[in-house]
Amino acid sequence: MSLTFGANPAAACPVGAETLVSCTLKKGRKALQTCLQGHQVSYAFGAKGATPDLQLSRHVSEVDLQPWPGIGRSIWEEFTVENQGVLYLVHYGFERMGEEVQSPLYGGVTVVQNGKTLAQLDCDVGSVTSAGYPLPLFAAKEAVGQTYAHESQSWH
Repeated sequence: MSLTFGANPAAACPVGAETLVSCTLKKGRKALQTCLQGHQVSYAFGAKGATPDLQLSRHVSEVDLQPWPGIGRSIWEEFTVENQGVLYLVHYGFERMGEEVQSPLYGGVTVVQNGKTLAQLDCDVGSVTSAGYPLPLFAAKEAVGQTYAHESQSWH
């Protein structure tokens, strides 16, 4: 699948796919796009308006998801896509301000190799789009037979 980032990072998801988390970074110069289509998760990162520098596609069973544990003022989720020993941890969240009020979405990606953080990029304020909480990735993982154990915070 070849992707080109347009004016809106969400345009990179193929027809029929759901945006998991997308945003611009580095004052609009870079774009992050993650999508779910069936049982496939795609990850794309690169210069906005160009073919992404990195494109990955993984089966949902190969993508780790850390769901919100249900406590705290911030609701967040993080999922990890691995490529040759490099981990791309994509996160998003929002602060609960009250019953009906929430803050704008925030997000970003952290790149880790051998336990060392290589890069930590925050999404530009106001640019984050998401499928919303909970991400449809949770249901997709369950649909392929995985279950989440809250006690161990792991998928089986």
